Formats: sequence, C-alpha cells, structure tokens
Amino acid sequence: MTTFSMEFDFTSAADMAVLSQLQQQGYNLLGYKGAVGPNQLTSGVPTWFSVPFGNMFGLVDIDYQPLYKLYITTQANIAANTTIQMQSISSAVPLGSAQTFNADGSFVSGGVGNVPADSLGLYNNRPAGTPPLTVGLAGLVNTPQGAQYLPFCAFTLNPQGSIVMKPLDTILLVAAQQNLQSGNVQANVAAPGCTFSFSASTIEYDLQILPSTYAITNRPGTAPVSPVSSGSSIGVIINSAG
Repeated sequence: MTTFSMEFDFTSAADMAVLSQLQQQGYNLLGYKGAVGPNQLTSGVPTWFSVPFGNMFGLVDIDYQPLYKLYITTQANIAANTTIQMQSISSAVPLGSAQTFNADGSFVSGGVGNVPADSLGLYNNRPAGTPPLTVGLAGLVNTPQGAQYLPFCAFTLNPQGSIVMKPLDTILLVAAQQNLQSGNVQANVAAPGCTFSFSASTIEYDLQILPSTYAITNRPGTAPVSPVSSGSSIGVIINSAG
C-alpha cells in the first residue's frame, strides 16, 4: 500500500531559525484532508491533525496510508470551533466496502450496495424517529505525536438511511497560532498555507516554512504546491476535487 509523505527539514541554520520563532510564538502545524459525499457539514471541516512546532526538530516526516475507520457521534448542529468527539469507531475498513451501525453502538459488515472502489458506505440502522447522527471518516496519519486514526470529514446521516463517502487525497497545511485539537471544526484558513494533492505519480512533498510570513511552500526543485491565502474557505479548497 502506498505511503504518502509530507516532509520538513529543520537542519539548516536558516530553517532552524524559523522553527525557533514558530516555537517561541506558539505555532501549530494544522492539516486538513478532503472528502465528498451528501449532507456534508456546512459549518466547516474537522481539523485532521494539529502538531505543535515545539514537538518538531531535525527532519520531520508526516505520512499517511489510505486506511480508514468510520466514526459516529450524536453531536448535532455542529458549529465552527466545535470539536467533534468520535463516540463510536469501527475497525479499519477497506475502500469499496460498507458497514452498518446498529442502535447498540456496534458495527457489522455490509448494508450499502454498489459502493465504488474509492469510497466507503455506511448504513444507519437506528430506529426511525431517532435523531440524525454525525458520521465521517478517520484517516491513519503518523505525526511526531505518533500514529492515530483522526477525523477529517463529517456528514449528517438520518436513521434508516445510507451514505457513501469518498476520501480525497487533497491536503491543506497551515502554520497558525491556533491551539486546536484534532476534530476541531474550522471554516476558514487562519494563516497563509498551501494545498497539494497526492497521486500515484506524486507521493512525497518536500516543504519549507518561509521566514516572517510563516507561509508553507515547496522546496525549490521539488513537487509544487499551491499557495492559500488567509481567510480562504477550507471546505472549498480541499473538497472541490471530487
């Protein structure tokens, strides 16, 4: 299975100086990942991962494989700056498959037919008349804080209803003075950042953080990224490739 990698090199004197400033000013590296499907949360996008620059030094590699779990929460009407709590989480499930979520909190295989090979299906088997659930995908990501399945998208799913969710390999990275947890819903980019997409031909991005603005860009001669300005809509940026 392909491993996709985002790499920072803080070993040169210039890069170490930038890292020191980021650490002193309490900056975090925030990551967002795209997905598409019906009834996606309109208030924003869950922060996929948040890593303090205080946890970084030397060569920093953040990587992920396209491995996913389904999550469920009874949180409803999720506003921006709300942190999604994954109340029930399935085991890791392969793309192209489906799970059914039962009223007792269990997951069982199946429940949605004809799921595309690049998507995951979920059937909400709670009784009719129960409140809708917020559901989504958690992707496995390995950061300096360790490997974890963390949520990166959220959808509303009614009882006795089904959904097909397609994860995208579009990533947004931002260096910001925000102390966010994974799952914290954000509507807009808080600082200059960059976006890029992984594919079979591009599995690694070599990145650098610029002095003064702390914008993130690619190192010269490596796979290019697209700049993102502060205030841009996160959902529009990362979910438009579907």
